[in-house]
Amino acid sequence: RVSALNGYQRVLSYTTRSSRLYEKDGFDYHFITPEQFVEAEQNNEFIETIEIEGVFYGIKAKDIDEMFQKHQYVYLILNRQGSELVKKLFNEKVIRIMIYADRNVVMSRLLERGDTTEVIYKNLERYEQELNYLKECDYNVENYELEETIEEVTEILKKYS
Repeated sequence: RVSALNGYQRVLSYTTRSSRLYEKDGFDYHFITPEQFVEAEQNNEFIETIEIEGVFYGIKAKDIDEMFQKHQYVYLILNRQGSELVKKLFNEKVIRIMIYADRNVVMSRLLERGDTTEVIYKNLERYEQELNYLKECDYNVENYELEETIEEVTEILKKYS
């Protein structure tokens, strides 16, 4: 919703995981097979890849370049490693906004989403590592009430428009 309000376009990640019931290919992610992922990786199409629990995620350089050719502003949803790499590659074009919630809220949201106990605990293990990244980001936004989060991110983005 922030992108719709501000005219930003999202660069989608590629993943080998199955889509969740509410996700759409080409809107939330590019859902591809492990074979397609390996082929793209062998062709050096990804600027960043990561494996989490046997699932692969990646961002293609051409997707970022194509979006920047069409739009002045784009955004990506990344973990800490991806954010660091994109910042290194695109330097001043990148602002890093960490949107987070406390551990209990994250657990509650994962339960509501229908994740298994095992998946929840694995996510919470990574949560601590990701939270350590707060101090390296340009901005930090607590995500408790969606409307307030949207408003705060929109105000940040207005500084760059």
